[in-house]
Amino acid sequence: MNKWLQKINLKHQQKQIRTALRESYVYRILGERIFDKRIWKLEINSLAGGLSLGLFVALTPTIPFQMFLSALGAVLMRVNLPIALLACWITNPVTALPIYLAARTLGRYLLEDCVMMKFVLDLFCFESRTGKFMEHGIYLWAGSFMFAFCAAVMGNVGIRLAWYVRQRLKNPGHKNGSS
Repeated sequence: MNKWLQKINLKHQQKQIRTALRESYVYRILGERIFDKRIWKLEINSLAGGLSLGLFVALTPTIPFQMFLSALGAVLMRVNLPIALLACWITNPVTALPIYLAARTLGRYLLEDCVMMKFVLDLFCFESRTGKFMEHGIYLWAGSFMFAFCAAVMGNVGIRLAWYVRQRLKNPGHKNGSS
């Protein structure tokens, strides 16, 4: 009887939240997508997509906007919202500087002798200080995209592998890993 009452109370709370959200600015922008079960459900595709999205956004130099970008991306792509938001906190005030310095170093390694890079900097005729700023910004973004892409792929594969192992351990005699 107690579980039944808890279920009724939970449904009542969900209805109140939906009503409050339908009257909000967020609802006017995103519409019914914010109620999609895939952004809240713990299933393999949603979790893997949410982790990939969160890691990708986390490793790009968008620190003041990472939570917003992760939330918006999760809703639009219909992947797990809480996982995307948690993953974007990999870059935080403690870890951001080392991550971005490593990304800039990688970008510099990849682009330093690139003819296209020199062409772009020469095309806009940047003076010394502005040119250096632009050059380091391009190195940072290039390295960040490399880190972000690799982390997103590894996160996606890692979630799928963990899900598969979990299913195999849960059902050892079952041939197919999904249930």
